[in-house]
Amino acid sequence: LLNNGPIEAPFSLVPSTTAMGCCFTFLPQEGIVAPDSLQAIRISFCPTVLGEFKEEFSFNVTESPKPVTLTIRGFVMGPTFHFDVPALHFGDVSFGFPCTLKCCLCNTSLAPMTISLHIPEDGSGEPSVCSSAQIFQTTRQSWRKGARGLVKPREFKISPCRGTVRALGSQDIEVTLCSNTVREYKMELVVDVDGVGKKVLALTLTARCIVPPLQVLNPIVTFGRCCLKVPYNKTLTLLNDSDFPGCYRLLPQEHKEKAAAWYSSSVPSGIIEAHSSVEIPLTLEAQLLGE
Repeated sequence: LLNNGPIEAPFSLVPSTTAMGCCFTFLPQEGIVAPDSLQAIRISFCPTVLGEFKEEFSFNVTESPKPVTLTIRGFVMGPTFHFDVPALHFGDVSFGFPCTLKCCLCNTSLAPMTISLHIPEDGSGEPSVCSSAQIFQTTRQSWRKGARGLVKPREFKISPCRGTVRALGSQDIEVTLCSNTVREYKMELVVDVDGVGKKVLALTLTARCIVPPLQVLNPIVTFGRCCLKVPYNKTLTLLNDSDFPGCYRLLPQEHKEKAAAWYSSSVPSGIIEAHSSVEIPLTLEAQLLGE
């Protein structure tokens, strides 16, 4: 502010009532300008709205018939950024076996930006269970064909899911899918930017979850003559001839109290790699006489 007069000029800022005007800060907002002197005013701007703007600010000056006005024009630009890949294609993934893909988010603007990453179509339930943990959870419904929970599990993990990308910088991102649902996926990895908006950018994710077909090489196990209530041991061979690993479990015997013989295994569950086989120990104990 410039005072060309011979007397002091007390002044005060008239508060702005517009959305963009409230983004400006003036220091000092009031004071006294000595005769034939200048008063420097520091103006700070923290915009919350994108686009072109024109704001007019007024200062009341004591004994002045009209206020002193200041017009500020400009254009607020949002951050410019992009992923280094057009999409993340997981391809075929085996049920319960995590698969991780990487991408990079590049900030090409001159200002840092704080981001949040999420997948809106992912489940809202508990995190999905990987096969290495599932083989020890013998009561999980997923061992039963067609079993489904009431709430879809969270099958994707994003690392990091939130952070600040420096100006002209980049952020490496890992997306892990551990599918607990036999289905095809076509979803979006969404980027929200603080102070700018929701879903400013999205990256397509595709995948297909499969369960490899396992085969029992000896579907009929013959124990022959057995003494009553004496355990006998044999093995059965499980074969995985597919390109994907699998997870198996020998289901517990139902209505065991009425069964003529009891069966069990000391290693009832495990993981079978692609193009391999495993030997599963099987124990039989006759409870009734006869065949």
